[in-house]
Amino acid sequence: MPSKRHYKNKRISVTLILLAAVFALLVLRLAWIQFVISGRRVPGGQYPLAKMSRIQSEREVVLDTGRGRLYDRHGLPLAGETIWAAAFYPQEAGKRGESGAGTADSLQALRRLALVLGVPYKQLQEKREKLVQPFLWPAKSGGGPLALTQEQAAEIGRLRIDGVRVVPYACRPGGSLTGRQWLGHLSEARPKQMSRAAGGNAASVGNGGNGGSGLRVTMEGTTGLEKTLEPLLRGVGHTEVVARVDAEGKRLPGSGLTVRTPSNPYYPLKLQTTVDLKLQDKIERLAAESGVKEGAVVVLEAGTGDVAAMVSLPFYDPGNVSPEGGEWNNRALQAAAPGSIFKIVTAAAALEAGVTSPGETFHCHGAYGKYGLSCHKKAGHGALTLEQGFALSCNSVFAELAERLTASQLQSAALALGLGRDIGWRQEQVLGLPLLQPLSGEQRGTVFRTLIPGDGGARVQTAIGQRDAMVTPLQAANLVVTLLHGGEVRAPRILREVDFANGQTLMDLPPHLAPAPEGRISERTAKLLQSWMRRVVTEGTGRSLSGARWSLAGKSGTAETLVRGVPRTNQWFIGFGPAEKPEYALAVLVKNAAPESPHTATRLFGEIMDLLSEPSGS
Repeated sequence: MPSKRHYKNKRISVTLILLAAVFALLVLRLAWIQFVISGRRVPGGQYPLAKMSRIQSEREVVLDTGRGRLYDRHGLPLAGETIWAAAFYPQEAGKRGESGAGTADSLQALRRLALVLGVPYKQLQEKREKLVQPFLWPAKSGGGPLALTQEQAAEIGRLRIDGVRVVPYACRPGGSLTGRQWLGHLSEARPKQMSRAAGGNAASVGNGGNGGSGLRVTMEGTTGLEKTLEPLLRGVGHTEVVARVDAEGKRLPGSGLTVRTPSNPYYPLKLQTTVDLKLQDKIERLAAESGVKEGAVVVLEAGTGDVAAMVSLPFYDPGNVSPEGGEWNNRALQAAAPGSIFKIVTAAAALEAGVTSPGETFHCHGAYGKYGLSCHKKAGHGALTLEQGFALSCNSVFAELAERLTASQLQSAALALGLGRDIGWRQEQVLGLPLLQPLSGEQRGTVFRTLIPGDGGARVQTAIGQRDAMVTPLQAANLVVTLLHGGEVRAPRILREVDFANGQTLMDLPPHLAPAPEGRISERTAKLLQSWMRRVVTEGTGRSLSGARWSLAGKSGTAETLVRGVPRTNQWFIGFGPAEKPEYALAVLVKNAAPESPHTATRLFGEIMDLLSEPSGS
């Protein structure tokens, strides 16, 4: 018969076996969680269990989304700037309440902080006491964090207040109106495109289940360069300041604040444009002061065809875009009826076809006698040469030329001069992209919607810039550059270089030509038209510009349009300066002006040319 000792040992053995089995099950369970479950996504979520466990204990403020930056030709940032901001985090566990009953030194530091931030001490105290999520102290006007001066940033740093830290913050554009529609704006990415690699919203602040771990709303370019260059601008991760917290949202004692940043030294990319930011700002102010409600200004470098400035009106706020308003549309890339600036094309077509000569004499009686056409001078200009007809913008002269030309000749001349087709810089198979086209969305414009050989009325109306003729301000400015290059069409460029984050050049994007299959006009014709444009200012419709700081040359235009059945006009002035040694080509469009109103486009052209004549840096 087994002894009591035997039963006791047996019970101990069974207990040990059971404990070993339970321990083995726990080990297997932990191994299952560690090596299998932790890698699986949480049901209904986007991230695995291990990652969710980590991010639930973090609170962070995003300082930089990691999105690439766009710069002007001088290295000034176009899409926002980096400022100093005050970041507030939950206090360490056990320290909450210190500001209300702490030492004299801590109370004095908080009072000084309130003074630096420009807020009442009580407001600062209450906000800090109730803080469970980190945030950047906001500007009073809204639209982002308060930008601190270097002196303010240094003083806050010296106060050494728990949970308060001065951080560099990358702002996005917004909060003010601008005419840089070509730059574009950001909006929320579609869910299927959201990823850690894509740049997030710089204004977002992490909280518990979001922030640096990728659980924030991802932003992508919606219009302008932000959209066309999205594959290059997309970042590789955020820069953020992170705090570790307990279940109640209090910061873990001794944990401090950690800066977390991507380790890739090559990204984000830096993209340098051809735009002169200071010039852009000055022209925007001039355009706003001129009272123009809708239109565009395009400034191209005469030598390269590069975009130095591009302004679209009405202005818009890239941080608060209304899809219905349409202000985000870039009017510089949208086609409009050109009026008499199209007479440059008609003159070129007639000279190239040999159907006229510069010294030929025409007779203007006011009314043309058919097609319902008349000259803007009701009494007529009388006898005048082709050159004089160009300077005075005589409709009768150009109507007669149109009747000598075929529709095909007129259209071929327009295409040869860069009208009726895309002319913006583009390149295939570059930087990993099938097509790089920074100024995407450019409208082609039209010469004729249909080519009817015997329709003289269509040719006459088109020849003076009415009927089917449509031209973009970019094309109009580039038309001037084409004449300055002897009939050689250049592709206007707005992106010139792509660099890595460490300063190394990834790729230069040199200028190139934009030839047409129809060929080009002769250098002789191009030079002749340049001299006639000078005569427009000295003796013709641009005489008001004769007192400008530079000697100028150009061509005016006024196109009759209808807006919701109401008569309106498009005012144009395009040209170059200085006339002897051109530096810039300029196109100004004022859309939908009241008939018989002052020619604002000519006046604004002169003001911008005076601005361009100022010494660099003034």
